[in-house]
Amino acid sequence: MGSRRTSGGYNHLKFNKHTREKGKKTDKYGVWNVKFNEWIGTIYWRGGWRQYVFRACPDVDMSRSCMKEVSDFIDSLMENRK
Repeated sequence: MGSRRTSGGYNHLKFNKHTREKGKKTDKYGVWNVKFNEWIGTIYWRGGWRQYVFRACPDVDMSRSCMKEVSDFIDSLMENRK
């Protein structure tokens, strides 16, 4: 998955699916800042919580709109699990 286009323009983030680890049932996604091409964190399945979560890299500052992009992406992953 790459960056997605919204009605307000291009998103600030892109989500890249990692190669699935042997024996794993869920995918991990790298989250990248599009403008600076910097890795800012990972979205992965947290089994004990039964949901995908976002783990940001240290010293990553995010605006509300970027946090919403992450949240919306996780919502789409959760919806696809149903």
